[in-house]
Amino acid sequence: MPLFLFLTSLIAALFLIILLIPYAKKISLVDRPNQRKQHKDLTPLIGGLAIYLAMLVTLLVNDIQLLHQKEFIVAATLLVCVGVIDDYKELSVKTRIIAQIIAGLIMAEFAEIKITELGDIFGAGSIKLGEFSTVFTVLAVVGGINAFNMIDGIDGLAGTLTLVAITSIAIVSKLSQNWPIYYFCLILMASIIAFLLFNLRIAGRKSASIFLGDTGSTLLGFSVCWLAICASQGENRIMPPVTVLWLTAVPFFDSISVMYRRIKNGRSPCSPDREHLHHYLATLGYGVNQKLIILVSIAAIFSIVSLFTSLVLVVPEQILFFTFLGLFAGYYWYINNAWKAVKVTEIQMQYPEIQIRKTEDLSN
Repeated sequence: MPLFLFLTSLIAALFLIILLIPYAKKISLVDRPNQRKQHKDLTPLIGGLAIYLAMLVTLLVNDIQLLHQKEFIVAATLLVCVGVIDDYKELSVKTRIIAQIIAGLIMAEFAEIKITELGDIFGAGSIKLGEFSTVFTVLAVVGGINAFNMIDGIDGLAGTLTLVAITSIAIVSKLSQNWPIYYFCLILMASIIAFLLFNLRIAGRKSASIFLGDTGSTLLGFSVCWLAICASQGENRIMPPVTVLWLTAVPFFDSISVMYRRIKNGRSPCSPDREHLHHYLATLGYGVNQKLIILVSIAAIFSIVSLFTSLVLVVPEQILFFTFLGLFAGYYWYINNAWKAVKVTEIQMQYPEIQIRKTEDLSN
């Protein structure tokens, strides 16, 4: 059964991608190069749509029932429909956020998959959210969706980071014999792998053949939230809640840092820029695949460390939580100062007389 599920999703996604590429070009569902986007060709935005349809086909072909399957399909369908429209003709941030809130409410109120406790992160007993659980869940879902949406800046990054998180949950769910979560992970993993075969710069390919689009990054972010909450909440949870932070550390660190810098500079937290972590690595001279390997390796290390320490060594949750906060504080301090240095260097290169004056001042 697990192998058949995986192969069905993989083959369905491959077939759908090949089928959708020419139609996407025909109706102009493509990503166009601009000042912020470095690719040179019109690239079909059908990765997310193919993943979504492959999941539906897999569920239709196989006689299985995933946990709260109907509710997930309804919420995912809403996000995919809004995402496709946004990819075709850009929607306002408000419209996208409303759709994400509704999807979060479907998860929390209809599927009853919600964050009810945060665990013993302060060493004073488990923190129960009570009547605030729905609000907190919706905020977490919207935040998670946008974190994965914002990290989708280089070929293969959002897909591989999602794959790392989902694979981690799949391993734990199999060891715990939580088959509904395990099967869900397998279906999603297979469709993502199929997408990456067209999205990664491999086999001599110099650029991606397809992109996720907002459809895909939104769907993947929502799916990670759905599975992570299922795995970390309730009496039958298979991992402590704090582990979820570690599994999503890279998009979490990047999105929070970027949004805070934007707000600090008087801009909207949703305004586009080129100040993400992968952009900083580009200033250091790393190529696309090198940046991808670095970021995915960091995500994998975070995942392995968190699962090993929490499930094998049974390290107290408060230690994991404060260690995570310490790592985030260190990252934010470093990346903030690194960007300041980059901007100073860029100004000096653009206006060399500034450097000359500075040197003359020092000599005096």
